[in-house]
Amino acid sequence: MEAELVRYQFYSVEVQPAAFCVLRDGRHVDLEPKAIRVLLYLIEHRDRAVTKDELVETVWGATAVTDNALTRIIAQIRRELGDDAHHARYIQTLPTMGYRFVAEPKVLRTVTSSPPLSTGRSRTPRLVSAVILAVLGLGVAVWLWTHKSASRMTGEMIPVQLTTSAGLDIGASFSPDGNSFVYCSNRSGRFEIYRRSVTSASDEIQITNDGKQNIEPAWSPDGRQIAYHSVSQHGIWLVPVSGGTPRRLTSFGSAPAWSPDGQRVAFRSTEPVSFAWGDLGGAGPSTLWTVASDGSQLREVTTLNNPPGQQAMPVWNPDGKQLVFVAMTPQSAIWNLDLASGRLDALVKVGRDIPKQPGTWFTRLADPRFGPSGNGLYFSAMSGLGAYAIFFRPRSGGHPLELYPTHGEVPSGITLSPDGKRLLFTRVSGTSQLWKYTPDADPKPLFQEAVLRVSLPRVSPDGKHLACMVELAGRNREIWVMNIDGTGATPVSRDPGTMEGGNIWNLSGDGLLYNYVVEKKIEFRRYDVARKTNQVLYSLPLTRDLFHPVLTPDEREVLSACSKPFNICLSRPEGGPPRQITFEREGALYPSPSGDGSWIAFNLRRGDTVQIGLLDRQTGRQEVLTSDPGLSWAHSFSADNRRIAFAAYRDGVWNLWWIDRVTRERKQLTHHTAYGSFVRSPAWRYGTEEIIYENLQMRGNVYLLNLP
Repeated sequence: MEAELVRYQFYSVEVQPAAFCVLRDGRHVDLEPKAIRVLLYLIEHRDRAVTKDELVETVWGATAVTDNALTRIIAQIRRELGDDAHHARYIQTLPTMGYRFVAEPKVLRTVTSSPPLSTGRSRTPRLVSAVILAVLGLGVAVWLWTHKSASRMTGEMIPVQLTTSAGLDIGASFSPDGNSFVYCSNRSGRFEIYRRSVTSASDEIQITNDGKQNIEPAWSPDGRQIAYHSVSQHGIWLVPVSGGTPRRLTSFGSAPAWSPDGQRVAFRSTEPVSFAWGDLGGAGPSTLWTVASDGSQLREVTTLNNPPGQQAMPVWNPDGKQLVFVAMTPQSAIWNLDLASGRLDALVKVGRDIPKQPGTWFTRLADPRFGPSGNGLYFSAMSGLGAYAIFFRPRSGGHPLELYPTHGEVPSGITLSPDGKRLLFTRVSGTSQLWKYTPDADPKPLFQEAVLRVSLPRVSPDGKHLACMVELAGRNREIWVMNIDGTGATPVSRDPGTMEGGNIWNLSGDGLLYNYVVEKKIEFRRYDVARKTNQVLYSLPLTRDLFHPVLTPDEREVLSACSKPFNICLSRPEGGPPRQITFEREGALYPSPSGDGSWIAFNLRRGDTVQIGLLDRQTGRQEVLTSDPGLSWAHSFSADNRRIAFAAYRDGVWNLWWIDRVTRERKQLTHHTAYGSFVRSPAWRYGTEEIIYENLQMRGNVYLLNLP
């Protein structure tokens, strides 16, 4: 017998219906089953428009779903395949009607043969065949039943969108009766706190209206007050649930969490600097505190680095005697603290319970939440490269179960209803782009491809090329090079491994210096832009002393962070131990050499602030250029090595600045006003006042999940 297998190819994508999988650049794409069915249906009916109702009826069948379910699936397909709704290459949106597949796929057909069935009259083979078929039939039935049951725990759960802001709605908290919730939103331009019912937005009221960037609301157990953090005024505040004059509870801290009896509030000592996944830890070391609801009995309940990391996101155990929190390190853990004895127990650890994701700087855990009777713990974590999910760990122990995958969107601000039957969360997506600053003009986008993250830009000395780091869902970090106008973007290497550390152009300007981690070694490479070839210059073992390494422009030394606390070190690629060149008590990180390598700018910690340090390579002299509150992160030098471009966090907002290392003159370049998003890594274009930088805008809405 012969059977025909069909495959569809378009651009770098291949869809294999028989295998029920999708490949992009030869790698499997992480699409949920319904997304594959929608994609296949659109491809197979590409000669016409397909209505929304037709897609829903075909893929969901008799299950009642909203348009949001289909919209989410289409968005997932576009994101994973690199499509854009505004400039569609694959799926075109027909407003109010449906969708059309607009690519021209290449249809590949493969004919497979199988041997003919036996025509013998032996009774034994027929009996054996019958038994085998019966067993297989039973096995298929059992598989279908268990698969259906399992799917109800994962992909078949359909979240209901509750808020519709075009900005960021986040930090939901249920009322004690579970019928309403509060959340914060920047729909007005600054974060304020809103209250509404779970079933309808018609009764929504705005609780705060002072423009103080009010975030992280928590509804009190008695239903009367909302605790929250004010970015502008700092500390924890209380406001009546109906609105009114806020009252300060503490002068510092964030992430308030009410005890079950409403008598105490737990919080962390430091503040977040944005809602980006990598910024959840905030700046500086942090500990956990509790305070009585009247502002008395302020008490620190953890100590620095016990457990190691930034201690954040506290939540009370239902018995009111224990706190659960996240210790944020590159590989996070969720801990349980017994308040009476001080005993600490690790509930979930990356590497033990959640796999460490290769090709990432961190595998972060967030938002631990107990079920109402302590039956288990809900939390969010990375589930793959560029993919995230909500997890559940039963009280009885064992590995956490992936409850609901959100793929390239981050599930943030998880909260459970008092009866444990519903879960609120925000699907946070970040639009990361490269923007260009030019004096006397508004900054504008330069590179707008649909990627998870584009960062660490560097402009070639001749000003013609731009290098950057690119993160795509399901792929390791890569170095890309493009023309200075953002066109012609292409990865410099496709071999296995992941980009690690910084990148910089060499002295002659014809080569981009970068490094890849390959099989527990760091390969330091040079990419020749003209020839489009790669050369491995050095290979060193991957150790703690090579954190965020970068070659010096003369290609002779490696700058990195080493020691404890981290300080800047120099290593000889031919071997030998690293030589520490800074000796900061609180740490120094992220060295950035000038174009000729004669100066090194770096970030150094001063309490809750980060300042810019400077090292003269010829004399060894070091100085601190800034002393401002907030954060100052240096990235590049001007062509004459006089000015340093840096990103600064001031009063809840990230903007770009430069500072003259000789005169200390400084200038603010951009005037962004949005809290929760950020700008980073300003790269000077030599010979001009143009600066290219990363601009990451966070967006998302609150969704409701009905739990099984």
